[in-house]
Formats: sequence, structure tokens, C-alpha cells
Amino acid sequence: MIFKRWTKWWWVILFRPQRAEFYRDLADMFRRNEPMMGFFEGEIGNAVRTGQRARAAALRMMLARFQSGHQAGRVGHLLEGVMPSSDRMMIVGVDHADDKVRALQSLADAVDAQRTMRTTVLSYALFPLVMIPLSYLLIRILSDVILSIDRSAPDCVKDELWSGSNGWAKQVAILMDQFGLPMVALLGALLALALASLPRWKGRARLWIESWPVYGLYRDFQSGLLFSSLAMLLSNGSTLKAALEDIALGSSTWMRWHLTRVLRSLDDNPTNTIEAFSRGVLSPYMLARAATLQRTSANFAEVLIELGTRESERVLKGVRRAAVIANVAVVGVLLTVCTFMGLSTLTVPGRFSALMEPSTLMSLKQAHEARNASKRTTNPATRLDEDRP
Repeated sequence: MIFKRWTKWWWVILFRPQRAEFYRDLADMFRRNEPMMGFFEGEIGNAVRTGQRARAAALRMMLARFQSGHQAGRVGHLLEGVMPSSDRMMIVGVDHADDKVRALQSLADAVDAQRTMRTTVLSYALFPLVMIPLSYLLIRILSDVILSIDRSAPDCVKDELWSGSNGWAKQVAILMDQFGLPMVALLGALLALALASLPRWKGRARLWIESWPVYGLYRDFQSGLLFSSLAMLLSNGSTLKAALEDIALGSSTWMRWHLTRVLRSLDDNPTNTIEAFSRGVLSPYMLARAATLQRTSANFAEVLIELGTRESERVLKGVRRAAVIANVAVVGVLLTVCTFMGLSTLTVPGRFSALMEPSTLMSLKQAHEARNASKRTTNPATRLDEDRP
């Protein structure tokens, strides 16, 4: 029983990336007035012929729900348990829409737009995941090179060798040698804590840091998803307040909090929609674009539909920009240290070779011995120790 349940879950996971195509096929079924039973049986046969096992398994689950007879004609009932929760509110909009063909096509477009944004964010997220351990290993190797030179250098040349930027490189090498792994572990823990707080943390303090790199990326990503969902619901007859309430029901704690603030502002002043959306859920860049579109739009619903459809590339550009900033913030310090330590491994050996030239080394030894003699002369405790038998 457990194995069967796990297999069912596995096929559903594999099918979900293909769901936009299924929504369009379902829209075509409504357009051609094809019986739903015939549609499912025919599509299962096609999936078997073409080797699409995940699609066939998902279609069988939908057919079983259709044959149960309970709410068989409701799209939301057929897709329950197969489609992800992020589609749930938009699927409710399909059930409420008079034109299901248009609603399902809008849903497919919204899913495609959201998948593009998720793919963009994930691709940028891979960069710090790869660069953090690689940067740590590179800094450790470079630090070992610098410390090995320090161990082999005579005492008389160390003051000259570690002057200027070379001295900073030595301090970084010592720090990495003693505390390198704990520092990377702390960075990983802080990053994990920040990621865990993204969908959960709300309140006035969150508003203060909403423009910070990682939090700004999350805000822009979530606002992009919000635009695509609102565009689908609004273009199929839902009112703005009803659409916001529906999306809030299936959203994260952070998004639900923001949408509640938007709805409260709309209750206080129904005509000032820009003010309602300017309370943190949108970046200043997208808020300015919304204000531009509103100047020539009949109502703010048209603005949101345009941002979620024709303006999707502009929204995606904003997500990319926020992702680049987040990447620079996360790995920028490590890459800067790598560059500095790499340059130091070029300057330190060169300086060491110059100082080890016989003539230079001789003068440094004499100067070092003179300094030690001066210290012994000026330090009474040292003179007493030398006078003792």
C-alpha cells in the first residue's frame, strides 16, 4: 500500500512540469465540446502509445475522480491531488468562469510564466551553491601557500616581507587556517536561516529589509507569481478584491500578510489602488511601471492583467536583476577574498625571492641583529638575565 502510494506521488511529480500543455488540451476539449469521458480515455491511450507514463498515470487519477460521480463536472475536483497547490486558486477561477476555454488558456499561460520565473531563480541560486564551497577551498589552498612561505622565511626578513598588503594577506591566511570552516558553516547557517524566514517572517521589521538582496529577490519573484495569477483570475471575470482574497487563501504567511494589508487599504480607500499596492508587496520599479500603465487604463485590474501577460518579460527582467544582486551579495565577499589572496600568492613569492638575495639578506640580518642588540641594551630585565652565570 505504501509502495503504491509512493509510486502515485512519483508520477504526479513527474507530470506537473507538463501541466501547461494539459491545460491547453483540456481547453481544446471544451472548445470541441468533446465528452469528458471520451477525452480522458482517448488521452490515456495516446499517452500509452507515446510512452508518456507520468501523463497516463495522472490522467487515470483524473478519470477515477470523474467516474466517482461526486462533483464530476467541476474542473477543480478532477485536478485535486494532481496539480500543485500554487494552481489551486486559479483552477477555482476556471470553475467560476463562463468561458472555460479562455480561462484554461489563461491558466496555461500563467503556469508557463511562473515556470520561467522559477527556472530563472533556480538557475541563479545554483551559482552561490557552487561558488561558496569552491571559494572556500581556493582560499584555503592560497592561505596554505602564504603560511608555508612564512614558515620558511628567516626572522630577519619577516618584517619586510609582511609589510603592506602582504601583511593583510597573512592575517587572512591565519584567520582561514584557524577559523575557516566555522566561518563557512556560520555563513551557511545564516543563509539557511534567511531562506527559511522568506515565506514566514512578517511585520514592520520585514518591511525595513525588504529591499535587501535575498529578500528583494523573493519579493520580486513572488510579485511576478502574483501578477500572473491575478491576470488569469481578472481576465476571466473575477473582481480585484475577490481575486486577492482567493490568492491569499492558498499563499504563504508572507504573501497572505501583504495581501491582507492591500485589502485593508482598499477597504479604506477603494479608488487609490496604487497606494494599496505600494505597501511593500511590489518593488519600487514595478510600482512605477504600474503607475505608468494606470495613466492610460480604465481601471487597475487592466494594469494587473497587462503586468501579468504582455509585461511578463519586463517582470522577468526585474527578477533577473534582483537575482544578480542577491548573487553578488552572497558570494561577492568570498570572490573578493579569492582575488586578493590569488594576487598575494603572486606578490609574496616575488617579494620573498628579492629579500633572499645574498646582499639584501646580509643587510637585513645586520639590521635585525642591531635591533635585537638595542632591545637588550634598553631592557633592564634582559641585561640581568644575560649577566647571570
